Amino acid sequence: MLFSKKIYTFRFTNEHFEFLEGYMETLSKEELDRFKERITKEYNALLEELRYREQSSIMENQRETGSELSSYANHPAEAASDYANLTMNLNLAERNTKYLKQLEDALDRIEKGTYGVCIVCKTLIPMVRLEAVPTANKCAECKNEVKRREQEEARRAAG
Repeated sequence: MLFSKKIYTFRFTNEHFEFLEGYMETLSKEELDRFKERITKEYNALLEELRYREQSSIMENQRETGSELSSYANHPAEAASDYANLTMNLNLAERNTKYLKQLEDALDRIEKGTYGVCIVCKTLIPMVRLEAVPTANKCAECKNEVKRREQEEARRAAG
């Protein structure tokens, strides 16, 4: 069920500010509560996973440094494998940290009453998209447009 919320925005045009008043569709309280619960569960699970990985990494480092043979018996293949594992773990930690931030931002939007509204065009993000990507802050059309612009800028910078 959709609700309307009165909004006030400003737009800068022709060297002056224009005051805009309008209505924005929003999600129902029940829908917002459902998304808040889902996002909070994902946030807590990811936080727990990051803590576990950090603790496991600390324990692994202590075990390796405590072993007398670890400094003598390193084969080059083992060192390469260790480096690959380290790189993979760092990439995973970086990705998870970004996702934690996206989850936090989604929870903030729920609290502010802007969850489910595209930050670009201010239209309601379709429920199908929110179900698939609960951290979505743009409708698919605006997301694709932003992505296209970024790719064009990257091509211009590279070429």
